[in-house]
Amino acid sequence: MPAGLSRERLDQALTLLGERLRLVGATPQELVVCGGSSLIAAGFVSRVTRDVDVLALRVRGREVISARPLPPALLEAANRVAADLGLPEGWLNNGPADLFEMGLPDGFASRLQQRTFGSHLTVWFAGRLDQIHFKLYAAADQGPGRHVDDLTTLNPSGEELAAAARWAFSHDVSPGFRGLMRELLTQMGHDDVARQI
Repeated sequence: MPAGLSRERLDQALTLLGERLRLVGATPQELVVCGGSSLIAAGFVSRVTRDVDVLALRVRGREVISARPLPPALLEAANRVAADLGLPEGWLNNGPADLFEMGLPDGFASRLQQRTFGSHLTVWFAGRLDQIHFKLYAAADQGPGRHVDDLTTLNPSGEELAAAARWAFSHDVSPGFRGLMRELLTQMGHDDVARQI
């Protein structure tokens, strides 16, 4: 099997995950997902990703709660899917749970895009504006690379980048991070936004 999760393999993995949850009689799960898998599922980018980043859990399509810890039945089902499809351990993880706990962009829940994978799995994918927030924060925090590539593909406006930068500063208040953010925005051709923040 090819390495990574393309859109087709992502659909296959999530469908199988939902089926595994149903087969063991687990409680239906609702996941809030961001990152590359969310961009791929929404059709914003055409590439592969290593994993599915669970930002939060959702309760009955309404309340968004922490994904820490992930439910044991969900982890067990994910491990079985990994074995079935040859995916790496941790292909489904709650790595970005800190973002939820530090605070999501205003209006985040209203922009989620819902997809169901059978009767036992609903995935809520982060919307475009929220992905801009997360990708800008990650690019400033971790340096250029795929995050900047994804941002470029999302084609954010100056206004969207300014809003994303203000949100990122609520997560990292250090002067060093502000400097990195300004440098990144300048490199992206948004000197005007860099001067505003």
